[in-house]
Amino acid sequence: MLKKIFHTHLILVFLIMFSCRDPFEPKLRDIPTEVLVVEGYIEVEGESFIRLSKTVPVRSTQASPVITGAKLSLLNSNNGRWDFVEKEEGIYSLIGNFPPFDSYQLQIELPGAKVYRTENLQPVVSPEIEELGFVRDQNGVEIFVSTRGNDQAQYFLWTYQEHWIFRPGVISRLIFENGLVRFREEDERIDLCWNNNLNPKIVLQNAARFEDNRILQRELVLIPNNSEKLTERYSIEVKQMAINQEAFDFWEILRKNSDDIGGIFSPLPSLIRGNIYNVSDEGEPVIGYISMGKSATKRIYIDINDVFPWPVFIPEYEFCRISFQDTIPPTDKAIFEAFGRGDRMPARDLRASNGEIIGYFGAPTQCVDCTLRGTNVRPEFWED
Repeated sequence: MLKKIFHTHLILVFLIMFSCRDPFEPKLRDIPTEVLVVEGYIEVEGESFIRLSKTVPVRSTQASPVITGAKLSLLNSNNGRWDFVEKEEGIYSLIGNFPPFDSYQLQIELPGAKVYRTENLQPVVSPEIEELGFVRDQNGVEIFVSTRGNDQAQYFLWTYQEHWIFRPGVISRLIFENGLVRFREEDERIDLCWNNNLNPKIVLQNAARFEDNRILQRELVLIPNNSEKLTERYSIEVKQMAINQEAFDFWEILRKNSDDIGGIFSPLPSLIRGNIYNVSDEGEPVIGYISMGKSATKRIYIDINDVFPWPVFIPEYEFCRISFQDTIPPTDKAIFEAFGRGDRMPARDLRASNGEIIGYFGAPTQCVDCTLRGTNVRPEFWED
């Protein structure tokens, strides 16, 4: 999330460009182009993840590079030290239980000897999620969360991950392989897939604004009408984190910079400091704010029957059709000519009254193979 938001700080130049008749090439030499980005949250119980990456120049088309080979450690006020392990490239993990009343720092040692630390981290324990639910209205399906704050936990940050089942434009259980057409095995199916949204928007709320610190039905997601997310079954897992006021202010400004910029009256970009600094050069910009505490999580599922009727429109499949006008004879030559290039797939077989296959009908591969837009591997957590 953070690696993308940094580039919103440069959007101001486009406001200038649109106000000029002549082409304008802004000079960006004074803006750092490889800034350290630190993302994550440290749990006092269980597993924590920290992701390290760097920003790229605004005109670059490459993805933000992750940082591998770093050494991350959690330090406490009693000289305790717990080392992270690099679980995958750029992703560092720590498993443990840590007293919530202690004070901590995250230390990051990058290849090349640069060392960064967070300011002191005081864990905040989140109350439980009281309700995670949804309601349907004329705009679609709104998913909301409710909780109650307390004296220690008033500021809240929510993240979530969405997963859903979708179907391709043309359903087929046939496969062309080694010059022949056969029926697919169960693990070869490409007519049922899952998709996901793992980098959602920033959602915040201050419980002190409400009576009894009770946050009721804070909107997290609005699934618009006709969305493929509710084709069959949808799941959302919500993580609720209680944070301090400084972290809340950081995320609120970041939210405005990522969500609100775009019009002439929108907030100007803000390059704000988080709570991470270079121990040898505190003036070096670093993007990120690390918090620590005990989060609360909850997952719900929504079935098509819960919101029926729910018509679905998927633009990629708008013109997908089976070519019933073109019957492909079941000969090796005809089958290879029809499906050998890979741009078409067998969609249906044609049978005589005695059950013998006398031909096939095809459809474009992008209409048949749902793995081109998702995965046919069932998520480990998925429940039917």
